[in-house]
Amino acid sequence: MERIRPRRRAALLVAAAAALVAAGCTAEKKDDAKASGAPAAPPAAKVAPGVTDDAIKIGVVYPDLSSVKQFMKIDHGDYEAAYKAVIGRINDAGGINGRKIVPVFGAVNVASPAAAQETCVKLTQDEKVFAVVGTLNANEPLCYAQTNKTAVVGGPLTAKNYAEAQAPWFATERGGDEVGDSVDLFTANNALAGKKVAVIGVVNEQSLVNEIVVPSLQKQGVTPVETAIMDASFRDPAAVSQQLGVFIQKFQASGADTVVVVGGMGGEFPKQLEKTSYRPRLLFTGFNQAATYTGDAAAHDFDGVLKDAAALTAATKWDEPTNQACLTDIETRVPELKGKLTVDPATMPAGEPTPQTSAGSACLYLTLFQAIADKAGKDLTYESFQNAGFTLGPLQLPGFVDKADYTRQTPHGAIPMHLARYSPQQKKFVLP
Repeated sequence: MERIRPRRRAALLVAAAAALVAAGCTAEKKDDAKASGAPAAPPAAKVAPGVTDDAIKIGVVYPDLSSVKQFMKIDHGDYEAAYKAVIGRINDAGGINGRKIVPVFGAVNVASPAAAQETCVKLTQDEKVFAVVGTLNANEPLCYAQTNKTAVVGGPLTAKNYAEAQAPWFATERGGDEVGDSVDLFTANNALAGKKVAVIGVVNEQSLVNEIVVPSLQKQGVTPVETAIMDASFRDPAAVSQQLGVFIQKFQASGADTVVVVGGMGGEFPKQLEKTSYRPRLLFTGFNQAATYTGDAAAHDFDGVLKDAAALTAATKWDEPTNQACLTDIETRVPELKGKLTVDPATMPAGEPTPQTSAGSACLYLTLFQAIADKAGKDLTYESFQNAGFTLGPLQLPGFVDKADYTRQTPHGAIPMHLARYSPQQKKFVLP
């Protein structure tokens, strides 16, 4: 069986922590956005903020997890050291078309509702970077790509948010849009025939539930018997427990034997289910969020709650050659990490520090940024950067089994999804 490792960015293992707050900028509707077919390309002027004859200034966004240590045991390692190491490798090799990358770091306190906005203002208005790369969650990219018209590499690129962008935006994930193309993996071989299905999500992903998940299930011939949206704050554990308890009672009363757990609800719903005797089959739309549950070091009834559970995921492989080459180089440049990064984090005990997460983030996003900026050529502007991304084509991103494919129609790379299943032996989700 192929291992599934906790994926990096982003929302990566930060999903549960980021759910503590609702962050992001307000988006305004763009009249020329297309509802279907090829997405409308964002405006891309011949401007190049942060670019000189010999340098490209970029913003690096990453989660500051120190504020949530009281809630969960998560240690991603030193993001700044990892990014500096990868940037050092690129610069030592001549940079990007003769320009050295100059990073400006933006740590986001994931427990502060204002932190994402403050970091956005710092990087775009104060530092005037050319592009922002790194870990961005939910609607956070819009503060950069829409409000401040700054290029973005990273974050969940949904069709809805992409239609609001006012600057080039490329990513490796689709923020839930991929679920619409992948629900058929849940229903393959008539797996849901005759089943009573319920759906649960969290309020900041209500549109994902109502506009993508439920219609996609209905298209596959499955009409949910119950749909629930939790609006209690994750910062109020008692309120979360009470509301989810009510939903669980309703699901059980309706006879639901299968529950589709959407996005950010993946880390919390199973915990609440443990408190009851109700054991429906769980289908997770997001592997990363489900991994926050299986990765929790506390005692859990994983085998009972996750019996026959499955999760949608892109296929990743820690020993993928480009990933290992990047990680090995970081170990060389950061001696205290020697021998720590090339170890598959999926093999490590729950609760242990995973410096592979910060290192993996640096390898992933800087690989994508470098590929696009390299192809843009010496005359680097938003126009040339966007045109380069639209014609990049197949690209091997560090750690992924399948290649991404960057075109005008797929600025998110269109990385294929697979169905991982819970393994009682390994206590985690794995690919067959």
